[in-house]
Amino acid sequence: MTFHVTEAFRSVTLGMRSFEAARDKALRLVGPVDRGETVPLGSALGRVLAETVVAPRDLPAFDQAAMDGYAVRLADVAAAPLRIDGVTRAGDAPARLAPNCAHRIMTGGSLPAGADAVIPYEQATIVGEGLAIADTPRSGGNVRRAGEDIARGQTVLPKGRVLAWPDIAALAALGIGAVRVVAPVRIAVLTTGAELRDAGETLPMAAIYDSNGPMLAALLTGRSVEVTKATVGDDYGALVERLAAAGSHCDLVITSAGMSSGDRDLVRGALAAAGGAITVSAVSMKPGKPLALGTIGKAAFVGLPGNPQAAGFSALAFIRPMIAALSGRPPSAPIMARYMFADGRRTEKTELIPVRLEADSGQLVARRVGRPGSHRLMPLLAANAVAIVPAADTPLEDGDRLEVLPFHDPEFQGAPPCPAR
Repeated sequence: MTFHVTEAFRSVTLGMRSFEAARDKALRLVGPVDRGETVPLGSALGRVLAETVVAPRDLPAFDQAAMDGYAVRLADVAAAPLRIDGVTRAGDAPARLAPNCAHRIMTGGSLPAGADAVIPYEQATIVGEGLAIADTPRSGGNVRRAGEDIARGQTVLPKGRVLAWPDIAALAALGIGAVRVVAPVRIAVLTTGAELRDAGETLPMAAIYDSNGPMLAALLTGRSVEVTKATVGDDYGALVERLAAAGSHCDLVITSAGMSSGDRDLVRGALAAAGGAITVSAVSMKPGKPLALGTIGKAAFVGLPGNPQAAGFSALAFIRPMIAALSGRPPSAPIMARYMFADGRRTEKTELIPVRLEADSGQLVARRVGRPGSHRLMPLLAANAVAIVPAADTPLEDGDRLEVLPFHDPEFQGAPPCPAR
């Protein structure tokens, strides 16, 4: 099959959006996926619950000692000294407390039938073969009652909860070995360009290695994300077919490069030929102006620029929040830092700048790193965040606060650490 790119596709423009409007539009393109899967508890950390968890049993499941000591019946305490009759350790079968007796018990041990309090060792004295008690305990003293922490039938974790380590502890304590979670977000990353080769291949003259594909796969891969990656080159027909296929089974389709107006910038035309549509064709930001947003099949579409900084920073600013929305996660609160690289310029469009976040006198500060140039990779190696410098009529000054996007996000795997705030 032969495909042709028309000049109409190349000349289409839907107007440039502001950075803020484009971010809002990106989030309105997506919603939580409606697929679920059951995973064992050991694989549930960081996943989003697809259904509410109700306690199947009481916690504790039985009355138990809250500390080491002696289980007693309060009505017998006045007759002390009490005869010591037996011992219960954690895990032992329940015992029965005989009249006028005390029962040695360890923390977590099942309270003997008939007992209603536990006397700590330090509040009792062995007298001959009996037990003398210094103070009369209160009913239920040092006893954990069945269901006092979590009652059977109680809602423990709501649908939509992002599972953290305390949740794992509660689920395990309730004997829940597997949970229903939102299925991973499916993402296709398609890199375009006839000059691209995969790392490890022989590099012909004028060819370059594809860095955007591996970078985006690493940046976006996380606990609830499945990324597939392919290099399409400049084969228009193959690109149309890849876009159509990805749009039929993915939640998000991402392309890298091919979004400008050159003879080999084929993505816009291929997207239209595959049945897709672009709703945002350019964004007032630097780098990343050619970024496009739209739909293809059942998936949202993001067309990223080809330069590494533009692609990576756009992914941080637009795609990571889209993935959070797709996986049912609540939006993250903006992280703010003190601006420490004022240069007196007025910014006509939003600028995304590689920075090093550092803790300084208890505050988070952002310092610019590297030389300008969206094609450069070295600044990314020195940075741990990108600063969002908004378009403004007056220049920012050192000490002003601005939003930063740390490279590190615990929900994603391919991120270097960021200093504590």
